[in-house]
Amino acid sequence: MVIICSCVCLPKVQQFVEEVVPQYSPSDFKSNFRLSRGHVEDVMTTIGPFYWNRQHSKVPLQNSVLACLWTLSNQESYRGVADRFNITKSTVCLHLHEFCSLVTTYLSHHISWPTGQALHNSELGFRAAGFPNTVCAVDGCHIPIVKPHCENPVAYINRKQFYSVVLTGFCDSKRRFCHVNVGHPGSWHDARAFRLSAVGRLLDEDPQSLVPEGMHIIGDSAYPLLPQLMRPYRDNGHLTARQRRFNQKLNVARVVIEHTFGLLKTKFRRLKCLYMKNIANISTAVTACCILHNMCLEEGEAIEVDEQVEAADNRAPHPQNQDAVLHRNQICDLF
Repeated sequence: MVIICSCVCLPKVQQFVEEVVPQYSPSDFKSNFRLSRGHVEDVMTTIGPFYWNRQHSKVPLQNSVLACLWTLSNQESYRGVADRFNITKSTVCLHLHEFCSLVTTYLSHHISWPTGQALHNSELGFRAAGFPNTVCAVDGCHIPIVKPHCENPVAYINRKQFYSVVLTGFCDSKRRFCHVNVGHPGSWHDARAFRLSAVGRLLDEDPQSLVPEGMHIIGDSAYPLLPQLMRPYRDNGHLTARQRRFNQKLNVARVVIEHTFGLLKTKFRRLKCLYMKNIANISTAVTACCILHNMCLEEGEAIEVDEQVEAADNRAPHPQNQDAVLHRNQICDLF
């Protein structure tokens, strides 16, 4: 008996960018690519001159940028994206890495620490939420990945027993990232990732360069209590009424960072699980999504928040800083 095997090649989508995309309404375009047409044009204008593949590929710049935004915005397989944009799977991977690298290099100014009017506006937002004199909120979340190619891949297995990297994010009262740190192993707790971030180091070396006198960052119990970083009182069953009110108000105010992570993963669903194995590429892709997230907010768009966000490990003990204890008690007395 002779068995004849035949391979059926599925046809690629023809002229998707040239014929289908132009028919999208403004809302449909943003729904699929997350940015408006105007913002996509701005992105192409900024990164276009540095696009290596523009000179070494037959794929037009617009097609490449739209394919990358599409890839980051949903969980369609790389093969599916390749068929949709009439390119190869390897081209999708190659262009995605370059796109994310260029975004983090030339559009990084969209993530900036709040100063001046931006600081004033953020403080007003946190004050309205019940916790005045706050610069921003901090938290960590897990970005699921596949087993990475690195010296110690086991370190990336978190307490939930899946591979991940930790995203430490700082956001203002409007869900805008003002600093991100990505790439530490999923087994690390929040405090360790925070301590090794640029913000963590500056708070140790030159805190007033980030946080003006009398102001603070807010975080949950995963973080150390510092003069510039407020966390809840440890509930040992003997908290005073004021301490309980302090904890309640802090938790209400800091939930904005959880919403920010939810919003990020709602818009850029590729972050539900990044099928990348190189930690540097993973970190670049996540950072690029955070930058694009801020660009989306600049357009004033509201979107439903996905609440299903894996929090990073928060089990680390912390020594008491007496100046921080005094500052927290002074805030507590206001409540």
